[in-house]
Amino acid sequence: MKKDFSIKIRRMTAMVLVLTMLIQLTACGGADSSSGLADEPGYGKWVDSDLKGSVNADDVIRLQDDFAASANKETITSARVKDQLIWTTGADATDLLQTRFRELLRDESLTGPNAEVMRTFESLVLDWDERDRLGVEPIRKYIDDIQSISSIEEMTEYQSSLERNPFNLGLIMPSTVNAQEIHVDQSTLVLKVPAYTLGSRDSYLDFSDSSLELKEVMDDTISYLLGRLGYDEKSIKNTLRGCYEIEQFLATNECMSLYNRNEILNKVQTDRAALESYTCGYPLFEILDGRGFSEAESFNVDYMLLSRLNRIYDQDHLEELKAFLTVQMLKYGYSMLDRETIEKTREIGASKTEKHDGEIVERTDDQEFSAMIADCSFKPAMDQLYLEKYFPDDTSTDKIRDFIDRLKESYRIMIYEEDWLSEETKAAAVEKLDHMVIQVVRPSNTADYSMVTVKSYDEGGTILDAAASASRLLCAHMAERASDPNIDREFWDIYDKGFSTTTVNCFYNRERNSIFIMAGFVAIGETIYGEDITDEEFMGCVGSVAGHEISHGFDSNGSHNDLYGRRYDDSGQETDWMSTEDRSRLDERVGRVGSYFSLARPIPGQQQVEGIRVMNEATADMAGIKAVLYMARDIEGFDYDSFFRGYAALYATQTEEKFEVEAIEDDEHPLDFHRVNITLQQFDEFLDTYDIKPGDGMYLDPDKRINVW
Repeated sequence: MKKDFSIKIRRMTAMVLVLTMLIQLTACGGADSSSGLADEPGYGKWVDSDLKGSVNADDVIRLQDDFAASANKETITSARVKDQLIWTTGADATDLLQTRFRELLRDESLTGPNAEVMRTFESLVLDWDERDRLGVEPIRKYIDDIQSISSIEEMTEYQSSLERNPFNLGLIMPSTVNAQEIHVDQSTLVLKVPAYTLGSRDSYLDFSDSSLELKEVMDDTISYLLGRLGYDEKSIKNTLRGCYEIEQFLATNECMSLYNRNEILNKVQTDRAALESYTCGYPLFEILDGRGFSEAESFNVDYMLLSRLNRIYDQDHLEELKAFLTVQMLKYGYSMLDRETIEKTREIGASKTEKHDGEIVERTDDQEFSAMIADCSFKPAMDQLYLEKYFPDDTSTDKIRDFIDRLKESYRIMIYEEDWLSEETKAAAVEKLDHMVIQVVRPSNTADYSMVTVKSYDEGGTILDAAASASRLLCAHMAERASDPNIDREFWDIYDKGFSTTTVNCFYNRERNSIFIMAGFVAIGETIYGEDITDEEFMGCVGSVAGHEISHGFDSNGSHNDLYGRRYDDSGQETDWMSTEDRSRLDERVGRVGSYFSLARPIPGQQQVEGIRVMNEATADMAGIKAVLYMARDIEGFDYDSFFRGYAALYATQTEEKFEVEAIEDDEHPLDFHRVNITLQQFDEFLDTYDIKPGDGMYLDPDKRINVW
């Protein structure tokens, strides 16, 4: 009943939003809607410059008519970009980081255990002759060990052993250490089921065409790998069947999305004593304590799923459990094997970004090494070396931090200026803004891989064995953090896989009320402009995104979390600090954003943009630009042209139509050329800079503008 009711609520909410948008669309003034292009953003003068071949080097495109296409024309028509299947500025930044990773290992000024470990690891990854000679043998011992398990008691011993099970294989295992739901200064160990073979839980509940297609790919991949290991057809089928049987059980019994507030606070979030009552005979603590978590006292776990694991955790299901662990191991380790394995598995499941003119694009050494760093748990060591080289002191990070502080001040002004917000909501929003933590480039701790063993091939080492040693280090570190009942929400852990600073990303974390500016994201400015990037260019291609992320603290989702990132206060009540009336006004304004985007049909003959999907991210884009423009008011001689071009350069993109159609259907972000054109046409500063007038493609009447903030 709980599941059906929640589905009905979601459907009713979606219907209300759609009806609201339809009413807004029919109420829009201006030209006759029968004219079509008169209502479309750009009035038919914009070209979908994200599509390959849509813009040519000799095209004459006025900035006043199509800013994205005109400002980025030189870049997107260059031979370097045209030769790639999909290209973005973020891809260029990723390439820069991958090149730097290997260059760092040639830098003799970088010494110590981290550098030594990474140099040996690089030799393992890039010595294809040795990898090919070993074939699939490096993974065989791990698979054979799983298959040797002869009893359910030994299955428990296997899961609890860091030596035998370094890769955290199991039914429900430690994932990370977070703050508790209410007490944000107290830690909790998060336990989760492993990644599903078919991608998500939904694939086991509702077999869509995409999930069936993925199943075919995974079946072929696992069958190939087991065949290489000598399994016959019957054994392969039994392994796949057993794995899916366990995963079907897990997917069917997962309940995390169904819990109410009381259950989240008192059962999902629980202590060791209470958790014992939910295990129902499943040896959870024997497994956790064996892996070093004996001193952890607080846990966050799907307690209903946990209480049902005893139904499959017995001698009768031993073969299915072994099949489940076998497939987990194969999924984890196959990319660390020989060239034949890599090429065959990529051929079976070649992603759309790896195919070009019907061929699978081979990885460069830089790309292979970078992928293995992440896959094999060596990212913290690489991040540490990167910081030592490119951020040796606080000079550049202090500059970024100062910029973010000024950006926050812009938001303070913006919030107080909004006449649609009540004074109480304004005060709560500013209090949250003041407590927002800004994390810039450098995590709070340093990585130390001195205890990690990486042997060369001459010493009998393999990539998988190196990964096993690194994985044990990360598990021990997690156990150490879980043993401390206290936690600092401002602590940025360099060992946390989800927060690697060399990721090309900048994001807002609702649960921490924190902004993360990664070193990898800062590299975007360098890839576009080099080391001599101006302040205005930096503010356009990096600063605007930071402004975008800050706004998520006050949007329809972020406003449910308080200044500490909590959803519930000390008494267990929801921390929604926005009044009902203000939230209604916010939803109405965001709905106008969705309505305007829904008028766009970027690809003739294809579906229109689904405004309800992209409206929250589009709102954040506009807020980010507005915040930077507020800063610009106090900067003498501010170069608006450089700023707007920097923003456009950030979203320069080239892709193919089929991928753009997928983005329209699935991505919550607007298309990149819309992020440029629709966002910028909301601001007088932009129109004034380029003398944009009524009749120009970039012009938008003030009464039709859709800024939320």
